[in-house]
Amino acid sequence: MFLTKCAACAADCTTVKACSRCQTVYCSVQCQKTHWESGHDKLCKMIKKKGGAEQLYADKQYKASIKLAVEKCAKDARSQALLNAAKQLGDLSFCDMEERKRFLELSAEDAEIEEDEVTCYICLDSIHSETKEGVVRGCGCKGSQGHAHVTCLAKQAQLSVEEGETMNADDMSARWSKWTRCGICEQNYRSLVSCALGWACWRTYVQRPMEAPAKRAALTTLGSGLMDGDRAGEALTVFQAQLKHAYKEQDEESITAAKGNCAMCLSNLGRDAEAVVINRELYAQIRKASGLEDIDTLVAALTLAKSLRALSSFSEARALLREVVPVAMTSLGGDHGVTLELNSNFVRAMCMDLNATADQLKAAVDLAHSTHEAALRRYGDGHELTHLCRASLADARVVAQNAGLER
Repeated sequence: MFLTKCAACAADCTTVKACSRCQTVYCSVQCQKTHWESGHDKLCKMIKKKGGAEQLYADKQYKASIKLAVEKCAKDARSQALLNAAKQLGDLSFCDMEERKRFLELSAEDAEIEEDEVTCYICLDSIHSETKEGVVRGCGCKGSQGHAHVTCLAKQAQLSVEEGETMNADDMSARWSKWTRCGICEQNYRSLVSCALGWACWRTYVQRPMEAPAKRAALTTLGSGLMDGDRAGEALTVFQAQLKHAYKEQDEESITAAKGNCAMCLSNLGRDAEAVVINRELYAQIRKASGLEDIDTLVAALTLAKSLRALSSFSEARALLREVVPVAMTSLGGDHGVTLELNSNFVRAMCMDLNATADQLKAAVDLAHSTHEAALRRYGDGHELTHLCRASLADARVVAQNAGLER
C-alpha cells in the first residue's frame, strides 16, 4: 500500500505493476526488466522470504521509528532534569555564575546516570535483550512509572489481541487500545512513541487481507501514529486507502471516520480550504446522529473550529465554541483533554480576532488561566496538552497587554 513509487525510476505508479514473487512495484514492464537486470534478481527471493516488499518496508520503518522515539524520550528526560535543576538555582543565590554553571553540569551528568537506571516495567531491563533499544515514555505517567521498550509494548498488545481473537472475546476494543494507550495511566501515547507503535501494529497485521478487521484497525492505528509523529503526508495516504475501502464496503461509520481523518491530514498539510468543507459536513452529520453532548460530536466541533481559525473565520469559530464549550464542561469535565483543547481554541479565536472587544479579551485571559491550571493538575507540566494551554495563555496575555488591559 505504501509502495507507490517505481523501484527502478522512483516515478509515481499510477498503474502499479508488481513483481509476482516479492511484490516490489514498478511503473512499467521496462522498468521491471531494468531493475531485475541491475540486481533485483539477487534480492527477490530474500525479500519474499522476509514477507514481501510491503512487509520489509514496514519492518524498516518500525526499526527507524523506535530509534527516533528512544532518542527523543532520552532528550526530553535530560531537558526536564535540567529544568528541575534550574528551578533550584533560586536557592543558590549566594553562588557566583561559575558555581551555578557547574551545578547545572553536575545535574546533567546525574540525569544521564538516572536515565541508565530506568527500566522497562514489562521486562524489567533497561536495554532490551534482543533489539538493544532503550526505554521510552510517551504517555501521562509521572515519576518512575510508565517507562517501557516499544518492542515490549507491541508484544503485549499483540498477545492480548491474539488471545481475544482465539477466544472470540467481547472486549476486543479494550484489547486493541493497548496499541495506542498506556495501561498504567490510561492516556494515549503521543508523538514519536505513538508513531513507533503505529508501525509496530501495521507490521504485525500487514500480511492479512484488507477485509480482515485486524488489518483495518492496524491501518487506523498507523495513520494516527503517523499524525502524532508529524508525518501528515504519509498519514493522508493511509486514510485515503481506508476511505476507498470503506466506500467499497458501503460502511457509513467507516466512511465518516476516514473522512474525518483525511480532513485532519489536510489541515496539517495547510490545505485548510479543503479540510473545512469536510469538517462542516461531518459536524452536521455527527451532531444530527448523536446529539451535541456526545464526545464524537464535541471532537467534530473541535476539528471544525481549528479549520475555521486556520482560515481566519474567527467570528464563526467563536459562535461554534460558545455553544459547545459549556456542553463539554458539563458532559466531559473541565480537565478532559477534549474540553481543554476546545477552551484553548476558544481563547485563540477571541484573541486573534482584530474586532474583539475589551470584555472578550478579558474573558479570554480568564479562560486561558483556568484552562492552563486544569491541564497542570490533570496532566502535569511536560504534557503536550499543558504546553498547548500555556501557549494559549501566553497569547492571551500578549494581546491583552497590547490592548492596555493587562500589565
